[in-house]
Amino acid sequence: MKTAIVIGVGPDRGVGARLCKRFAADGLKVIVAGRTLSALQAVVDDITKAGGAAVPFVADATREGDIVALFDAAGDNLDLAIYNAGNNTPGKIIEMDADYFENAWRVVCFGGFLFGREAVRRMVPKKTGTLLFTGASASLRGRSGYGAFNSSKAGLRTLA
Repeated sequence: MKTAIVIGVGPDRGVGARLCKRFAADGLKVIVAGRTLSALQAVVDDITKAGGAAVPFVADATREGDIVALFDAAGDNLDLAIYNAGNNTPGKIIEMDADYFENAWRVVCFGGFLFGREAVRRMVPKKTGTLLFTGASASLRGRSGYGAFNSSKAGLRTLA
């Protein structure tokens, strides 16, 4: 069975959960990845109740070892990888401390790098597979009061 990985799965009605459910309905086994097991398990339960195949995988997108393990868990049937981790972090640059900005960048952009790198390392030799990054209009126009998020999404866009 072809496998999909979706990382950045949180609330059941969020984009990540909806992507998982969509691709499971299309017949892919979905690895539902994120930081909170209870949220992941809720999505997995919905998928399996609907007749799909899914497993939860707890991973932090900013930890290289977690991302490598996630892709190892997907095995040789990896067909689709979607990076959806984000942290719509508000804050004005003038009032922001450096750690806050760096954390936003780590989750959105650096995590995207780690995820994308592992995806292409697995897909390019096989000459098959699809890698997607979810975006935000913030990457193009920014939004007042969201300097860290705007910058992070713009970095992810150019990385993609």
